[in-house]
Formats: sequence, structure tokens, C-alpha cells
Amino acid sequence: MRASRQIILFVIAMAALVAMAFFDRNPLVRQAEAYAEDIATSSAVLYVSLRGVNAFLSAAQEIEVGGSLVVQGTAQPFKVLEPIDDTVERISDIVFYVMVVTGILSVTLGPASAVGAALVGVALIVWLLEKRMGAGRRVTEITRSLGWYGAILGVAVPLAFVLASLFADAMTRDVWAENEAILEEITGSIAPVVVEEDARGWGVWEDAKEYSRLASALVDRADALIASYVTILSVFVFRILILPMMLLGGFVLVVRMWAKPRAA
Repeated sequence: MRASRQIILFVIAMAALVAMAFFDRNPLVRQAEAYAEDIATSSAVLYVSLRGVNAFLSAAQEIEVGGSLVVQGTAQPFKVLEPIDDTVERISDIVFYVMVVTGILSVTLGPASAVGAALVGVALIVWLLEKRMGAGRRVTEITRSLGWYGAILGVAVPLAFVLASLFADAMTRDVWAENEAILEEITGSIAPVVVEEDARGWGVWEDAKEYSRLASALVDRADALIASYVTILSVFVFRILILPMMLLGGFVLVVRMWAKPRAA
């Protein structure tokens, strides 16, 4: 091996160890973390919206109507909302998991990149020592694999999220805006439920006619409501999982090609 190549690899090893020590200042990692934090924040907003609709639907099912008054022990016409309520609740559960995963990613991308940088630095140093001392082929293969694995953790993973942040918004902007407008139109009038009690301790809904009108509107537009929530959820999954994994898969294929031992 030529001395110039050894020097280059040694410099890369030192740079990797420095990147490990100062991973929290790595601009690539910080941009990837910001992308994950942005998705976590957006998913939290959607989760709150879903739980609000869920609470409204659950409360609407308890409305009891007798004649023109809301009284106890009569019919509950809005039990028809139960399937919609159950579906909204399931979607909110998935959104919650997406929110948790993105939150975890925003915290762990930095430490993971530090581990990757450490693997690259150590693998290069050991590999250089092996070349000087004439270590066996098996050791060389192990250090090569560790180095490339470290490159995936330290560079490819955050780079995949950075590239996703550059392309995901442009790819999903229109469908996001369209479905967000639909959700705002359907759920924008929903307010927290106000319940009062009369002298006998019976629950009496304030402004029952308006509340019933909103519940009826949700029944009429249930298909659009669920479809929009599912679409928005799909956008989240695409942005935080599918697109980064597709990009990372391409990096892994390249790494596997370069990591193969060269024929003598």
C-alpha cells in the first residue's frame, strides 16, 4: 500500500473519531434530527385532533332523545357513530405510535451516528495496523465489514433522512393540503362538549340541537373524514419510514458492493 493512501485513511480515521466526539454539532445529523422532530410535532397535532373527534363521537353516542327534550332513559339515535368512533380511535393509536417512533428517532440519530463514526475510525486504524503487521485475511474481512457498517450508521442513516426532508415535502405537499382542508371543513366546527346537571342530577346537554346537527354532519361525511385521516397518516408513514428506508436501501446496496473483498 502506498504511503499516501495510508495517510489519507489515517486522516479519515481521525476525522471519524472527531465526528464521534462532537456528534451533536454534526450538521448532517442536526438536519436529520430536525426533520424527525418536525414530523413528530405534526403527528402530535394530528393526534390531538383525532382524540378531539374521538371524544366528540363518544359523547354524541350518549345523547338520549325523548320527544323534543334531552332526558334520561330514552333513545340514543347517534349510536350509529360507533363504527366511525372506533375507526378514528384506531387511526389515533397508529398516529400515536408514529409520533413515538419519530420522537425516538430525533433523539437516537445523534448517538447512532457517533457509534457509526467510532466504528469507522477504529476499523480504519486496526486495518492500517494489520497492513503493517501482516494480519490474517479473516481479521481484515471483519474490520472491513465493521468499517462499512459504521459508515451506514454514521453517514447513510442521517443522509437518508436529510435527502427525504428535501424531497418528501414536494412529493406530498398537494395531497397533504387537500386532505388537511377536508378535515378542517368537517371537524372545524366541533367544540368541546358542555354538560350541565339539573336539580335532579340528570345530565342535560347544552344546545342539544346544535350538537346533534354536528353529529349528523359527521355521519353524512364519514367516508371523507376517514379517507382523509388515512391519507394524512399514509403521508406520515411515507415521510418518516418508506422514503428514508428506500434511500437507505440504495446506500446499503452500494456498501455491500464496495464491502466485498477484492479478488487477489
